Amino acid sequence: MNKKNIILFGISIAFLNLFDGIATNYGLMKEFIEEMNPVMDFIISFNPALFLVLKTGLSLLILFVSYSVYKNSKVHFQKLYLISLVGVFCLYAGICSMHLYWLSLL
Repeated sequence: MNKKNIILFGISIAFLNLFDGIATNYGLMKEFIEEMNPVMDFIISFNPALFLVLKTGLSLLILFVSYSVYKNSKVHFQKLYLISLVGVFCLYAGICSMHLYWLSLL
């Protein structure tokens, strides 16, 4: 295991999360898509700016936690954390692929 992969995947997930937020906000404002996450749907219908702030905050939290795990955790936990990052990365890659698909149709 390369510890730097924790940082690489953390940064990648943070950017994918930000792209998801921006693309979702754009798609909802133009009425191209619907938000499938009921919690995020409630937040964005309440206040779109709050939605974007929350997505930005979550991205920063991912970066902070990933850096903390990289610097301070034992190897066993780092491996488990990296496995979870890979899973989250795959989920966000799929979500962002859907965004790219509908954006390509415009």
